[in-house]
Amino acid sequence: MDIIDVVILLGVCFMFCLLILWTYTLGLRNGQKLSKKEEVVLPDLNPISVVNKQIEKAEIKKEEKAFDIMISNIDNYDGTGIGQKDIPIR
Repeated sequence: MDIIDVVILLGVCFMFCLLILWTYTLGLRNGQKLSKKEEVVLPDLNPISVVNKQIEKAEIKKEEKAFDIMISNIDNYDGTGIGQKDIPIR
């Protein structure tokens, strides 16, 4: 065996040890939640749904910003267009 093979094997073993520790702690955490009758939320591993959720959050943030500008325009209205802000186009 070459030294490169040994280093690769040790790296793989180290990664598996980290994976085992991570799953063990995740199991302990979920076991505690189950014993307290709390809801266990599993992580979403589907990258498409994760990206869709981020896009939805960004769209909601844009709508909230536009709504806030509309409300401030209503509060600042004095019969003229002075002090009014432009509402971003969706």
